[in-house]
Amino acid sequence: MREKGFVSTSRWKQALYVTVIYAGIALVFTLLGILLGPQGAQVGGTRPTDTIPGHLLELAGFGLLLGLFCMVIYGRKGFPFVILVPLLTVLLDIDHLPVYLGYAQTIRPAHSVVFLVTVLAVAAVTIRALDIELAVASAFMAHLAMDSGLFAPLSPLSFQYIELNPYRPAFAIGAVMCTLAAGAVLRARADRAGSLGSKDIAQTSPGSTGNPAQFC
Repeated sequence: MREKGFVSTSRWKQALYVTVIYAGIALVFTLLGILLGPQGAQVGGTRPTDTIPGHLLELAGFGLLLGLFCMVIYGRKGFPFVILVPLLTVLLDIDHLPVYLGYAQTIRPAHSVVFLVTVLAVAAVTIRALDIELAVASAFMAHLAMDSGLFAPLSPLSFQYIELNPYRPAFAIGAVMCTLAAGAVLRARADRAGSLGSKDIAQTSPGSTGNPAQFC
């Protein structure tokens, strides 16, 4: 379908759908952590209350920077990423919800490679938009690049915790690369749509090789 205007309606719908998928699966992983995690792993905690707003701003800021970077390089069609990437970057912390409600939980149950693979698989089947999937991967890695402390990379298959800090630079680089790749896919799609549109115009214009009856 040819895109019209600033950004197509279908692009905003895809961004909304993937946000719902992302949040829903994060909550499922959080529940699985509570149900499957051994008692010794139910040690998830919270940040000091006065540091939470600053951390959320850091997450949103890095995500916004990635989205703007994509838009600057690839043009206005990348505008959804300016909203989607920071939103998903912050939204990953929804997996801290139980501890804020007073329940024991595992540490960062959705900060997991298994979570990312699951989201991408569901998005690939339901949304089928590679640029959106790359934006999801970018947001996930952007979040981990801004976090510190322990996480379980294979949750809920394993609750073996490892230190996140040594991997933060790699996650930051991965976030940038996925954003660039998402923009490149989006630009290629726009160029392809423009090329098809030009061919349609040429075929229906006077003097073309189309059906002469349409000009009678």
